[in-house]
Amino acid sequence: MPAAGYSQSVRWGNEQTYGKATTTNRDLGAVQSISPGEKNNLIKIRTLGGNRDYKTVIPGKFEISGSMEYYFQGGDFLRQGIGEDTATTATVDSGPRILSAGGAGIYLHVLGSANSPGVSSYPSFTLEFTDYEDAGTAANTKNLQRTYSGCRVNTLTMSAAVDEPLKAAVDWLSKRVVVSTGAAASITEYTQDPYVFYEGFVVMTSGVPTAGTPQANLRDSLLCQVLNFDLSINNNCEAGWYIAGTCGTWDSARAAKFIIPKGRDYELRMGLHYNNKLMYSRFLGSNTATTDSATMNKYQIVLDFVRTGTPGTISAGLEYIRMIAASATFDDIAINGAPEDIVNNDVTVFMKNVKFYVVDGTSDYSS
Repeated sequence: MPAAGYSQSVRWGNEQTYGKATTTNRDLGAVQSISPGEKNNLIKIRTLGGNRDYKTVIPGKFEISGSMEYYFQGGDFLRQGIGEDTATTATVDSGPRILSAGGAGIYLHVLGSANSPGVSSYPSFTLEFTDYEDAGTAANTKNLQRTYSGCRVNTLTMSAAVDEPLKAAVDWLSKRVVVSTGAAASITEYTQDPYVFYEGFVVMTSGVPTAGTPQANLRDSLLCQVLNFDLSINNNCEAGWYIAGTCGTWDSARAAKFIIPKGRDYELRMGLHYNNKLMYSRFLGSNTATTDSATMNKYQIVLDFVRTGTPGTISAGLEYIRMIAASATFDDIAINGAPEDIVNNDVTVFMKNVKFYVVDGTSDYSS
C-alpha cells in the first residue's frame, strides 16, 4: 500500500561539529509539510565518431535542498534560522539568561544580534525524516528513514493571518543524506498549543524597544487593522564543491563540502485594512509628509505573540515571542479598492536587522 503522511515524522538535532550527524532529539512543532529533494546533476556526454545518442551518462554534483512548514510551538529552531542566541554576555551564541524575578525555569533568549557567528561556528542541524509503516526491525520492513546532516537554514519565514496559528516556513540546504530502515527517533513533543494571531500585537514606534519594554510605552501607532504579516530572513546560503571533496571525515563522494551562510536579508510584508493617511505619509518619508521626501524616517516595528503573561513584565510561567524589525523603512505600498470591499493597504518593509526575544522554559537551544 502507498505510504500515508500521518505515518511520517520529522525530528532534528543540534550538530556540535558541522556536518557530523547527531542525535535527532528535538521536536520541530506541528509539522504541516516537508519536501526534501535530491539531485544527481547527471552529466550527459556525446562523442565524435559516435551516433546521435549519448555516449554515456555519469553522475555529477549531489545537491540536497528542502523545505518544511510547521505551526510554531517553541523557539528552539529559531537559532538555526537566525544564527545565535545571545542574552547573557557579549559572547556570540552565549545562550539565554534566567529571568530571576520570574522564578526558576523562565529564560530569555535573544536571537539576531548584529554580531552573528562566523561561518565555521554558524549553527547546523541533522534532520531525520521517517516514514514508519512498521517497527522498522524486520528484514522486510517497509520503513524509509532519511537522515540529512550538515543542514543549514537558507530562508526562514514567520507568518500568520487572522484565521491561522503562527506558521514557520523553512528552506534549507544539506551536505549529505543517509538512508536506513530504523524506527523514528523517540522524542518529547511540545505539549503547548501553537501561538495564534489574535494573541498578538503589531506596534510601530520611533523608540528603541527591547524585550522588557511594556507595550504601553511603544504605541506611537498600534496597528489594529492588521490582517496578516510575513516576516522573512534570508541567509543567502551557498553550497561549495571542491576537488578532493571527500577529504573530510563526514563528506560523501559527491556531496557539497560546505553550506556557507552569507549576508542576511530581511523583508516584512503586512496586509492591513486602510484606516487613515498616516501609513501613506510614513511611506513618503515621515508622519507629516505630503509628498515624496529626500530623507525617510526609520521606525521599529514590533510583533508580539503572547501565550501567558504580558511582554515587558516578569512573572512566573511567562511565555511570549517579541519580533522587532529595527530601523524599518517602507519599500512599497498599495492601497486598493473595489465596490463592496473594505479598502486594503498592503506594505513591504525593509529593515536593518530583526531580533527575536523569546521567553520560555527552555534552558539551552544549542544542546
